[in-house]
Amino acid sequence: MKKTSSRNSLAKTSAASLEPRFTSGRDILDYFDVARAMVTHGGARQGSGRKPTGKLQKTVKLSPQAIHRFQAYADRENLPNFSAALEAASRVV
Repeated sequence: MKKTSSRNSLAKTSAASLEPRFTSGRDILDYFDVARAMVTHGGARQGSGRKPTGKLQKTVKLSPQAIHRFQAYADRENLPNFSAALEAASRVV
């Protein structure tokens, strides 16, 4: 690694000296305000992700027989999935 002189290391980086200092591998962070850095790549994007359905997610423990009954009910009633079977059955009760 090249040894830098103390005079060049202490000199403030300017727009004119930015490219040569960067190319030679010297520190240029004094030229940038890193406290106000903005991340422009990655992260959440507006409008992305699943849209809310208005339903709450709950974990329920059921016996294998109850699962079989709900799946049979979904098949009989031509319901699209297990959750739809549970909702329809809850309206009947």
